[in-house]
Order: sequence, then C-alpha cells, then structure tokens
Amino acid sequence: MPPIRFAIIGAGMISHLHARVIRDLGDAELAAVYSRDPVRAKALTEGTGADPMTDPDALLAREDIDAVSVCTASGEHASFGIPAAEAGKHVLVEKPIEIHLDRADALIAACDRNAVKLGVIFQLRFLDNSVEVKQAMDRGTLGNPVMADCYMKFYRPQQYYSDSRWKGMQALDGGGALINQGIHGLDLLLHLAGDIASVQAYTDVRAHENIEVEDTCVAAVKYTNGALGVIQATTSVHPDFQQRIELHGSEGTIVLDGTEDVWIKHWETFKEGARKIEERAPVEHSGAAAVLEEGGEAHARQIQDFVDAIREDRQPLVNGPEGRRSLAVVRAIYESAEKGKEIRL
Repeated sequence: MPPIRFAIIGAGMISHLHARVIRDLGDAELAAVYSRDPVRAKALTEGTGADPMTDPDALLAREDIDAVSVCTASGEHASFGIPAAEAGKHVLVEKPIEIHLDRADALIAACDRNAVKLGVIFQLRFLDNSVEVKQAMDRGTLGNPVMADCYMKFYRPQQYYSDSRWKGMQALDGGGALINQGIHGLDLLLHLAGDIASVQAYTDVRAHENIEVEDTCVAAVKYTNGALGVIQATTSVHPDFQQRIELHGSEGTIVLDGTEDVWIKHWETFKEGARKIEERAPVEHSGAAAVLEEGGEAHARQIQDFVDAIREDRQPLVNGPEGRRSLAVVRAIYESAEKGKEIRL
C-alpha cells in the first residue's frame, strides 16, 4: 500500500516536529512544504526529498498530495484548511482548531462537505498515562465528581512575543496564555473530566508589554456533571512550573503533572488506597522547543492515528468536533472576562 503523502503548510518551529514525525512513520512521507519565506521552506525540506513551495494554490493542485498538516498562525488555520479540503486533501491542524468558533465551524463543514478527514493536534491525549486515567474516569473510579482543576503556570520572556509575527496579536493568536499555551491542558481536562456548563473569568496583562492579549487568566467553572473547578493559565510566572490537572471525586483523587509529558503524581481511592507513584525530576523549560527536544512521541502517536483514519475510512480520535470543545470554553472564558459576568456554554 503506498504511503500517505503529506504537505506541511507553514515552516515555524512546530512544523519541524511534524516533518520529522512524518519522515519516521513507516506509512507516510513528506512531499512538499509551503511557506511565505522560501528560505524557511527550503530549510524544512533539506534531506527529505520534499519540494519547497511558496505558492499554496500550486501545492493544493498537486495530485500526489493526500493530506496537509497546517502549522501556521492559529488564526490562519481555516484560511489554509478550507481550500485544502476543497482540493480533496485530508486536513490536520495544530492546536487550536481556529481562534473563533465560526471559523472552526466553517473548517469542519468544509471537510464534511468534501468527505475528507479533519484532525486537530492535542497530543497529550495519546500518552499512556492520559489513556489510563481516561479509562479510570470512564469507569467511575473516583465516584461522584467533586472538583476538576487545571493549573498552567508558564513563563515566556518579552522576546517570545516581540520576535513573533503573530503571537500576542488578537487577529492571529486569538488570545494569549489561555488559547496558546493553556489549550493543551484545557483539552486534556475536558477529555478527562467532561464538558463545562458555565464559566466566570478574569484576564489581565501582568508582565509583558505591547501585546493585545492576556498573559494571565483565571476562571471558575461548573461542569455539566455538577463538579466545580478552577482553570489558571499564565505566561508570567518565573520559573516555569509543570502543568497540573487535579481530579477529585467522592471516592478519591488523581493528580497529573507534566507539560510535554504527563505523569501520575498522585492516585488514591478509598477502595484501592494510595498507589506507589514514580517520582520524576521536573523539566526546566516548556513550549514547542521542549517538545522538539523530548522527541515528540505523543505527536507521532496522534499523526499515526490520523494516517490510520485515512486508510480505514474512520474519524481520527481527535476530529473537528473534538478539537472544537476546548475552543468553545476558551471563547466563553474570554467573553466572561470582557463582560464581567458568568457565561453559559
């Protein structure tokens, strides 16, 4: 069976991880890379046999490309994903699916209309510990849900925003610490704890200059199952802290730590008692650079699932509607902070 041939759209940092994963999968290969910057496009294709391209229309017209991996600014995902779907290409987009719900819905509709697969990168779901905890939550291991919290306290220097074409800009980033850094943890929280019914939130800029978006966000949330929780996201806390998810029920508690990896920090129930947990040393950094250094195993598992979904004619495990869930919560949190009131989803 011939490999699934990918084109990568965008040549920023995370695109290098996509290129490496696609290269290393046994049943996929990289055919082309598009970037506005020909130097970046060429650099990403070196040693791969793929073609660097600066014309997106020419790329989408190629019949030898089966799927595209969209690694552009978040607010450009629909702009590239919709034409790709209309050209008959399967579409994989980095997180978030888009920055506004109407654009996310348009992308989902375009993929449905053209009978192509749509996948959204939320790779933390694919790690072994995430899978184990998801299975436990589905079994009701913790009993009646009580609280579910997510803390994402990161640090980004001023240069992180100043040196970027789009980070910190409403038009392309869609928000700040929550939608950019925090959305991975938020997606995993929703995956494990269930959907959120309402939010009451506050956002602010506490430690950066010349950005249009928040660098600090706090939200109190109520879940559809009745549980309560807190979501915190910031790029203003030095040093970096690991992302942490706390799940509490009437029968016990599970705590997950980790930003690039996810490990079980605490697992204790009345029936089972406390599990012996392996201690792990904290990493000294977070973000895309660390994902590259860590090897991208979770990305590899998710992209393999996307390839398998194409071959098996099924939905990817994180399809368009699944990718939309976290965006809906993000937009509700921003609306709550702007209007100063509780927002129901």
